[in-house]
Amino acid sequence: MALPQALENYRKQYRKIKIFQDISSVLHWDSEVMMPVEGREYRSSQIAAVAELTHEWMTDKSFLEQIQSAKLSVKDLPESERPMWNRELEILMEEKEKADKLPSEFVADFAKLTNLAHAEWAEAKKEKNFKLFSKRLEELVNLSKKQADYFGYTTEPYDALLDSYEKGAKANQIQSLFSDLKNSLIPIVSKAPHFESPFKNPISIAKQTKFCNRLPAILGLTTKESRLDISNHPFSTSLGKGDKRITTRYSESDPLSSIFGVLHETGHSLYESGLSKMPDWPNPLTEYLSLGIHESQSRLWENQVGRSLPFWEFMYPILLNDFEMSEKELPFQQLYQYINSTEKSKIRVEADQVTYNLHIILRFEIERDLINGKIQVNELPEIWNSKMKESFGMTIENDAEGVLQDIHWSMGAFGYFPTYTLGNIFSAQFYKKFTEEYPNSHNKFSANGDFSDLLNWLRKNIHSKGKILKIENLVQEATGESANAKYLISYLEEKVKEVSISN
Repeated sequence: MALPQALENYRKQYRKIKIFQDISSVLHWDSEVMMPVEGREYRSSQIAAVAELTHEWMTDKSFLEQIQSAKLSVKDLPESERPMWNRELEILMEEKEKADKLPSEFVADFAKLTNLAHAEWAEAKKEKNFKLFSKRLEELVNLSKKQADYFGYTTEPYDALLDSYEKGAKANQIQSLFSDLKNSLIPIVSKAPHFESPFKNPISIAKQTKFCNRLPAILGLTTKESRLDISNHPFSTSLGKGDKRITTRYSESDPLSSIFGVLHETGHSLYESGLSKMPDWPNPLTEYLSLGIHESQSRLWENQVGRSLPFWEFMYPILLNDFEMSEKELPFQQLYQYINSTEKSKIRVEADQVTYNLHIILRFEIERDLINGKIQVNELPEIWNSKMKESFGMTIENDAEGVLQDIHWSMGAFGYFPTYTLGNIFSAQFYKKFTEEYPNSHNKFSANGDFSDLLNWLRKNIHSKGKILKIENLVQEATGESANAKYLISYLEEKVKEVSISN
């Protein structure tokens, strides 16, 4: 049966908007990976123009009329098809109503400012000098507060921004969850063993690149639909169907940094790849559900898989070959212990999985107070350094290893950080359920690097659901219970016990 014309018309306009959003992603990717530095100013104008254009299309009265006509046409479909179409149009209207609250000029200004801010952040980080970025960051904070006012909120401005990343989440609920989690993490951190790096000599970037280039395909993301590049801060992005981009950064003294960066970003891209395999892609149902769910996919492959014994039983000989090292030079036991070592770190992306969430809690507390007007931009270095001393007992030597280390605020992404820990909570719960259903999966992992059971489970229970279900319903349907942190705590306790026994 052919679709009613009203539904065809609505989908055609939606897909035009989607194509131009993907064009914007291409421009952003190129800005981070390929573009010469002198192109930044004009590129910012290009990105702003595309953002303004797509926003105008999204908020245009004629598009609303198309959606309303599409809603009326749903009744002409077979009864079995109506619920899915109603959900699709419900999601779109939520997105449109949010877009309608933002003036097109504001959208263009925000897009241009964030692109310019990134270059200044990168330079300030290079120079280890927050003052080089503080003025631009103040502009971003003010625009973000204005954005919160446009969106509206009941309790605090930060809620309006948080909702853009994790729909329905409230800062006071996150604060309560994080407080309980922190209390559970502290005794685990105190028991967790630390192991010295087994890498006694630098590992060249060429050798690391050879190994890292293998990882996406081993996990299930082929070179026909992805590529790996270098950037200042690791990220992944989808430029459309069959085109996933991953980046990492390399350190000759710490080769694990690039490896786990690739594992993390591959997890994101596998999720996007799965979404693009949904029927009738692209439509509002085939978008990612939330950043917490998105992060659950990256953190699952990075930690539950990437730090597991079966994974490294398979990868160890490959690593030795690519790094041109012998077993004597890099003993397996020492490597595995180091991979799961716990050590307080100044840098979030280099933090172990036990202390990582403490980094997120720190950032959440700071950016919440910043957006809510309790602290000012010029106070950030002092507040950051004080909290690092309080939570980690560490003294920050310069701004690059402190307040400037993360890219997120230069993107205007206030409200993003909490989704990392939400992702950790979801990932532990998802992986626990998978291992219950596939108790022998570890044998396939270690014997021949076969991760298809896990990828297929994620495709079936997470990726193929897109936005069909709400967050709480997705977790309930996938695992049989509501989301909770007990599986994350249990996983970390078991991991610490495992590596402690092997010591």
